[in-house]
Amino acid sequence: MALTTAAPSVDPVRLRPGLAPYARTTVRLHPRRGTPGVTDSHLGGPLYWPAGEPWPHCADHRDVNGRPLGPYPMAAVAQLTAADFPEIPFPAGTDLVQVLWCTDWHDQPHPEGWGQSCRVFWRRTAEITAVREPAAGEPGTGDAHDEDMVPRPCVLRPERVVEYPWYEELPGGLREGLGEWYEEVSTVPGCKLGGAMGWATTDLPTALDCGDCGRPLALFLQFDTYEFLGGHEPDRWWPLEERHLLPGTPEFTAAREPTGMTVGRGGHAGLFLCSADPTHPPSFFTQ
Repeated sequence: MALTTAAPSVDPVRLRPGLAPYARTTVRLHPRRGTPGVTDSHLGGPLYWPAGEPWPHCADHRDVNGRPLGPYPMAAVAQLTAADFPEIPFPAGTDLVQVLWCTDWHDQPHPEGWGQSCRVFWRRTAEITAVREPAAGEPGTGDAHDEDMVPRPCVLRPERVVEYPWYEELPGGLREGLGEWYEEVSTVPGCKLGGAMGWATTDLPTALDCGDCGRPLALFLQFDTYEFLGGHEPDRWWPLEERHLLPGTPEFTAAREPTGMTVGRGGHAGLFLCSADPTHPPSFFTQ
């Protein structure tokens, strides 16, 4: 079933014509709990992982005395294909991207050193001839989903929508006088590909640059605790096809919190990649 975002109640360009060049298309992933196939685009669940390739571990853990702990296996977070997401700047010869991360929160933000606790893999599916089976005890293989940063297996129902950047990204003249209407068209919530992220907790960082080459970072994936707010007055981001769900019911919770993750303190986070070379180490910021 496709999921649809309601049209905004205002035309932002009519209210502020200068916003037109800042419109961006983002992809709402609309993850919903399910059983994705190993070759599908999905969040959580099994990865199309080469059988002969070691599973990544995070060794950046120490006890109270500074002694190393682990290393601990990383959790499978996302897998996206070029066929489903032509917007992704796949490096030449690749058509599959996989994201894994450590299930323990590391110091924020992560413009440097995050490559040890979050990994992005670019692959050519034709080169994978045998698939690795998950080992018992790895994150996501048990029946209990009590780890905040292990997403439940989710199928995706991507939807392209237009959004506008966080107000701090706009020139000073455009920021002035923006009303509550701007919140309705800016920084789409939920799990999404590309677009802009909101910075209400920390304010926009003074620099969003690649730690390897200094080129600008771009939002690759946003992960959110909630897909929408919901309630007695549905907000715009509550998909039209799910507005019959009653708040407080298991069905409503599964739609509103599909991955089961608590991101940060119940907010959202962005995985950023270098705009010049997506194979450079990623950066990660939470809100």
